[in-house]
This record gives sequence, structure tokens and C-alpha cells, in this order.
Amino acid sequence: MRSTVHKLVLSAAVLVMAAVGCTPGSDSATSEGQSASEVCGGFAADPAAAAALEAIAGKGASLTSDGSEPDRVVTDLRKAARTPQSGKQRMKGIPFCTLETAGDEKNVLSITLREALAVPVSDASKEFVTTYATGRLATSSDLFASLYFTCRVKAPAHDILLAAELERADENEADHPGIRDQQITLANAAAQYVAAELGCAGTGLVKGVPAKARS
Repeated sequence: MRSTVHKLVLSAAVLVMAAVGCTPGSDSATSEGQSASEVCGGFAADPAAAAALEAIAGKGASLTSDGSEPDRVVTDLRKAARTPQSGKQRMKGIPFCTLETAGDEKNVLSITLREALAVPVSDASKEFVTTYATGRLATSSDLFASLYFTCRVKAPAHDILLAAELERADENEADHPGIRDQQITLANAAAQYVAAELGCAGTGLVKGVPAKARS
């Protein structure tokens, strides 16, 4: 009898430990993360985009994307194409992809999408950025990349100008030759993902790694 009771107690203890280890939101569950090609709806599934994200986050990095809302980006921008938005609303970025490394929660980068009022025309920042041939205007600096492109959609919706903006975290120590190319490649991949979901035509977006624009 005593042996039977002892076995029951041990079995109960094992079940409790298993339940704790498998609780949603526990460290073991949240530290797993996803690969570069899987995060945020798989926008970086293309080999060029996946390679660019790994170059920034780290080879084989496991990533989490809490706070990312790729579905909301598509829903809100589809609504914007049907209903004219105020200037203030257009300037508000929607979080497409916010990435951290799994486990240590180190910030990597964030990408937002928004409707834009116009394509910037100032030449004041030319010496600080690299310009690329994709969309209507694409630039990348040390920690930031932006891409403006037109989305032509079928009536009764109206054409809209969209901006994809990438900001690399200060704590991400990925500075190296080619970092600007990698940033704009990811902004371009996010723009392509959203354009495809919206059914945009006439975007001017290129595939893979955008080439540097001729001066």
C-alpha cells in the first residue's frame, strides 16, 4: 500500500512539472522563435531577403515578432485605398514587423507601412544616404531605410502612395559593408508582400536586392 501511494505521488509530481514546462507563454515556449524566412507572414522567405535578415540578426538567429501586425497593415491600407484618409492618419505607421532575438529579447529592427502624402523631394540628405532603383524613391542610411511606391488598385478604390520604413535598433551591432543594401532589401521585401496582398499594380518594385541608383 505504501509503495502504491509513493508511486501515485511521483506520477502527480511528473504531471505537474510537465504542465509547467508546456504552459503557453513560458520561457521554453517563447525562447524558440522562428527563422528569418518565417517571421511576419514569411515576407523574407525569398533567399535574398532571408540572407539580408540573417546578416543583420545573425546567422541562424531565432527571432520573435511580438507586436507585429502584417494582417492589420493589409486591412488598414486596403481601407485607405477605398476611403480617403486625413493627413494625420496617413502619416501614422502601422507595425508590419518588429523583431527581437529569441531568449535574450535583443532588439533587431522594425518595419512599418503607411500611406504617404507625397514622395520627398529634398536633396539635403543625399550625402548621408544611398539611393536605390526600386519603387519611386528608396534610400538607406546607417540605421534607417525608406521606400516609397505607388499602389494602383481597381475601382472603386483609388491609387495610393505607400511608404515602407525600416529602423534598425541601436543595440543591434550589425554594422558592416553592405548593411545599407540589406536594409533596403528587407524594406523592399515588406513592400512587395503588402503590394501583393493588396493587388497593387504599377509599383515599380524590383525582385531580390535593389540595385544602387545611378547618380
